[in-house]
Amino acid sequence: MSTPQISISNSNDLKKRAYIYIKIDKKKYKEYTGAKLGLEIKPNSCHSLIERDEALKTLEYEFRKAVEFGKYPVVYDTHKTPTVNNTSLKELIDIAINNKKKANLSIRYVKNLESIAIRLKDFLTDIELSDNINNLKRYRVQEFMNEFNSSATNYMTARRHIKAIFGEIDKDFEFNTSIVTRTDKRKATPKLHKIYSDEQLTKVLDFLKQRHPDLHLCCLMSYGCLLRPHNEIRLLKKEHIKQDTTEIHLSGHENKGKKIRIVPIPEYVQTLVKEKINSLSHDENIFTGQTKPNNPYYFSTAWTRMFKVMEKQGLIEKNQTIYSFRHTAAVNVYKKTKDLHILQQLLGHSDMIVTLKYLRGLGVHNMDELKHVMPEL
Repeated sequence: MSTPQISISNSNDLKKRAYIYIKIDKKKYKEYTGAKLGLEIKPNSCHSLIERDEALKTLEYEFRKAVEFGKYPVVYDTHKTPTVNNTSLKELIDIAINNKKKANLSIRYVKNLESIAIRLKDFLTDIELSDNINNLKRYRVQEFMNEFNSSATNYMTARRHIKAIFGEIDKDFEFNTSIVTRTDKRKATPKLHKIYSDEQLTKVLDFLKQRHPDLHLCCLMSYGCLLRPHNEIRLLKKEHIKQDTTEIHLSGHENKGKKIRIVPIPEYVQTLVKEKINSLSHDENIFTGQTKPNNPYYFSTAWTRMFKVMEKQGLIEKNQTIYSFRHTAAVNVYKKTKDLHILQQLLGHSDMIVTLKYLRGLGVHNMDELKHVMPEL
């Protein structure tokens, strides 16, 4: 097999479509979007040449990585095409999990899916696992779901994971999905990330600056840049810091919204970031100083330890978390601008509905609406 050739075909005219050119052996491909990789990357939908150039670079990177790991191009077995009739339920579950592993999903999420798939296969009988999926009864799925009844949140999380697995099966093997969609629902109580008052914010950040500088910078960036602590801030490298330390640039595969994201860095964060990246190479993590980041639980573990001390000192309250910095920032931005579109962009939400739910979950958006209709004397 010859070395794959991957390049960008672009022009200075936004009216002309740009694409990624791929040549593998004697076969040639043109890819205009990230659809085949399950990514929302659409260079030709960009409104400026700079934005399109960034999107094309991201698209080229994603396809180069996909080719390297054998995920592109997709090769189909023409000798035997699996169907819902000749594939057992156990095989379909395994296929679904393998598909999820190949997709651009978080490691933790895929592990959770894999874990619940193992539990499901242990729960079902050998006859059910070797049988056609259309013969699986709704009540059997419900019986399995009832094993997660320790709390409504636990139950609904498990239900979402089961729906994701069976939904993946349904993409290629159509079957009666009502066995999952008709399972019972539970009213889960949303977890509250209580926002900080201005006084608390200052005191907590001052405490962390003295006791845990890395956690302090994480919380400061979560507030000042509205980034997610564990899967965005933790993974930041010097190469993400742009425009003389005034912006953070994240590509589609580096943030939850799956879109290119450019975030301004406030002045009170810039000084600390400059100190961090001053001696780093472009591919080194700003917290570890190495190419590898800290483990996924680094900040949550550090926060748990610091929270106990801060709570004893009366600096912090129950339900105030590491995510409360991002939530506090969201509330402050909304109160300042009353502009949901700006807030959506800053939070990196892919859909305005998510932003509305975000504010309603914090009790902010509804409260503002209620103030206008309260009775007067």
